[in-house]
Amino acid sequence: MNNFCFLSPTKLIVGKDTELQTGKAIKQAGGSRVLVHHSGGHVKKSGLLDRVLNSLKEEGLEYFELDGVVPNPRLSLVYKGIELCRKEKVDFILAIGGGSVIDSSKAIAMGLPYEGDVWEFFIEDNGVVHDVPTKSTPIGVVLTIAATGSEASNSCVITNEEEKLKRFCDNDINRPVFAIENPELTMSLPPFQTACSIVDIMSHSFERYFTPEKGGNELSDRLCEAIFLTCMSCAEALLENPRDYDARANIMVASTLSHNGLTGIGRSGDWSSHFIEHELSGEYDVTHGAGLAVITPAWMKYVWRDNPEIFMKWATRVMGICPEGKSQEQVVLEAVAALEVFFNKLGLPTKMSEMPEIKGEVTEEAMLRMAKRVRITNNDGTVGGLKKLNTEDIVNIFKLAK
Repeated sequence: MNNFCFLSPTKLIVGKDTELQTGKAIKQAGGSRVLVHHSGGHVKKSGLLDRVLNSLKEEGLEYFELDGVVPNPRLSLVYKGIELCRKEKVDFILAIGGGSVIDSSKAIAMGLPYEGDVWEFFIEDNGVVHDVPTKSTPIGVVLTIAATGSEASNSCVITNEEEKLKRFCDNDINRPVFAIENPELTMSLPPFQTACSIVDIMSHSFERYFTPEKGGNELSDRLCEAIFLTCMSCAEALLENPRDYDARANIMVASTLSHNGLTGIGRSGDWSSHFIEHELSGEYDVTHGAGLAVITPAWMKYVWRDNPEIFMKWATRVMGICPEGKSQEQVVLEAVAALEVFFNKLGLPTKMSEMPEIKGEVTEEAMLRMAKRVRITNNDGTVGGLKKLNTEDIVNIFKLAK
């Protein structure tokens, strides 16, 4: 087990009708002038926005709305939010929605006290970001989609739509003060969105589970495996009954625990599947969870030999593959095939050719263009922890995902 430091300051408020506590939670956190950030649409039609705003009024809080958030949240809206917050002297930001709204709020929160361009926190040269945030505005979350785990994570992912770049900024100042999680708010999600959410949750622990460490991490192994098994069993339950409260509640809490750092204690991370998918969604504007359903199995097929022990553990403990009389390759590839079957059962693609957003064939030229844009995480110009991937490796993964 590696040395580690674990921080999770986000207060979780979980259960039915908990959104009615929003105003009180903001006031306890010291907020008085609040930016209420959301996507519009269902948040308004369902009455959720009114319930939350009424809770703010009851506590005497002033608020200012900014809607318009879309999947793969846009830098242009972040700029608009920073401008509005400065004009109205906002001291607290409330995100009502899922990962896109939360990440947009985090970027606004970082940009508000910053004198430069907030995009400087997201871009880099030769693996070094242009600038690092040191201040941020407090954030609270009313979660409506359990997927990204952004409600308690230090991550923020923003898309620069003009440059077709999707980039992240990981910093502990991004962690929200509180996250309100009412599982009932996720019951109206379309099946596709629920499926994408489940894949995203699993992927956050895949990135922490499939790492170079060999042995000594039984606790975090089991924590990751619990996330995988919980997501898969609850997904099956929701296929039968989309309004299953307990299944929704378990998935919602799994979303938070999968990305607040808990499942990665004592080990490094990989994250190449995420960064490769970021370029896929940046190029074609595909839904992140669907992109992960395509990239993750291809990545597994390409890298498993670099730590066959952890892949065998996952294949037998999680995917239920019997190893008797089989080679490691047979067992691992059977497990990957079973994962693809699970994704397909949820209604998700496992090949780029199955994605409706991608018109025509993804050419090798496009693969190379995306591969060259993947964010570098290692000093040698590669990405990933389990297997350090260069541009050629990434193109090969795209080919496996074709």
